Amino acid sequence: MKYYILRNYLNSQICDELSNWITENKNKPFFEDANMDGKRLTTRYSTEFEFPLIAYDLQTKIIETLKIKDYFLTNFKKGMVADFADIGDTCYKHTDRVWKEGTITLHCNIKLTNCEGGEPFIEEEKIVLNKGDMLIYPVSVVQHGSHIVTGTIPRMIWTFGFSITPKDYNRIFIEDNWAPH
Repeated sequence: MKYYILRNYLNSQICDELSNWITENKNKPFFEDANMDGKRLTTRYSTEFEFPLIAYDLQTKIIETLKIKDYFLTNFKKGMVADFADIGDTCYKHTDRVWKEGTITLHCNIKLTNCEGGEPFIEEEKIVLNKGDMLIYPVSVVQHGSHIVTGTIPRMIWTFGFSITPKDYNRIFIEDNWAPH
């Protein structure tokens, strides 16, 4: 497996709470250009702010869902990133770095809005997500990016990043025997 999708992982109310936080804060200095050849603002490079408490609860829920044991949070603030991708945004194909030697970088991206376009792709496969769906994929292993955001609704994503052990990677992506709650 190159990825998993957990459909309806978040309900609409939590998606709206997180996307409202992004909308209210996207023009503040801690949201910066994502430098991914598009029109995306991100918290990826900032540390001087606080995420909403619900994001921390969600991070704990993801760790429990995936049953990851030995992990490190990626080098973003608290291992999270909030993204605002405006109409016309895209992201070139790339592979992310390994943050900690001997681990694999895993991202869990939750789509917060029902935008048109902006679909992620993994290698050459287009992934269709709906509001509340979570895409789980090893970003340091597979090439990925996103298609152009079209329509009138920006794409908002909340990313949770983990450096996981090869044992957890094998259990999730190769052995294919994990069971989310």
